Amino acid sequence: MSLFLLPRFARFFGAVLVAAALPAFAEGTRAKFSVPEVWPWAYETENGQKNGSLIKLTSRLSELSGVPVSIELRPQRRVLLEIASGDADFTFLFQSPELDEKAVPVLKVMNVNLLLLAAADTNYPLDLTSLANQRVAYIRGTYLGEAFTNNVDIIKVPINSVGQAIELLMMGRIAAILASDHNILRTLESRNMKFRQFRYQQHVQGQPAMLYRSRTGSDPAQADKFARALETMAESGELKDIFFGEAE
Repeated sequence: MSLFLLPRFARFFGAVLVAAALPAFAEGTRAKFSVPEVWPWAYETENGQKNGSLIKLTSRLSELSGVPVSIELRPQRRVLLEIASGDADFTFLFQSPELDEKAVPVLKVMNVNLLLLAAADTNYPLDLTSLANQRVAYIRGTYLGEAFTNNVDIIKVPINSVGQAIELLMMGRIAAILASDHNILRTLESRNMKFRQFRYQQHVQGQPAMLYRSRTGSDPAQADKFARALETMAESGELKDIFFGEAE
């Protein structure tokens, strides 16, 4: 190769290296969301598409903030491990004292009410004290308040979905279900069932569902952008529509 061509080759080779590096850099700037795989919050459809209220929320946060994201559906316990270790940047979970120590609360997404649900043809009181020695179903790994966490008198039945719990309830296999109003509402809608087929009592009013970021590895600047996007969605009513609007 002539000395005249060497500078041109060097510039060309350098440009190739830069171009090759760009996709990796862009991918590295993506905010990784580890999302609990619990219907209707987040789930995979039969054709392999991610869907659910938290999937819609994450996509909108990305659109409004301009921050590209990747979304991984995980079992609840793995989400906790990933956000604590820094393997994930962000997640959505019910606020708890333990989680506040392991991750950084960014902003409240919404308040949900935790309900105890029983069949309409029953008449026992719906509170944890009265349900002592009775079987109470709950979503596996979900934080449902300190009273439930510390209760040792009820028989806790971990399940994967409220739909599964409804079936157990109708068969008389459990006395009650403890879950969020959002989850119960969407489950009943999906089964063409009505609240009047059940009776319920509020267990916790205003349990915060939070956006958390990892204490290691996550970008605080991205968190600030997501927080501003959440505030915009709350002010416009879009957040309420995602969780409690008409189901698709």
